[in-house]
Amino acid sequence: MSTGQAIAALESGFHMAREDDDTVYCNVQMPLARGRELLQLVTALRDSGAHPNLDTVFARMQFELTMSIDIVEHPPTWGAAEPTKH
Repeated sequence: MSTGQAIAALESGFHMAREDDDTVYCNVQMPLARGRELLQLVTALRDSGAHPNLDTVFARMQFELTMSIDIVEHPPTWGAAEPTKH
């Protein structure tokens, strides 16, 4: 999934949660290699179409994993030349 596809998926159906909803959140950290493997698994699951009720969840996972992997592989350079101000 390209970054553009991931952003389009987000814009097509993700909304901010409200206090009164039953939204479940999951924040998982892992090494880069496992992140790539998980992205492949999520992509295969989504592409299979076997779980249509989870399509938007898979899309969100693809977006989050793709962005995280990209940041690890290509760290941002903004602020790198600026000294830290305390």
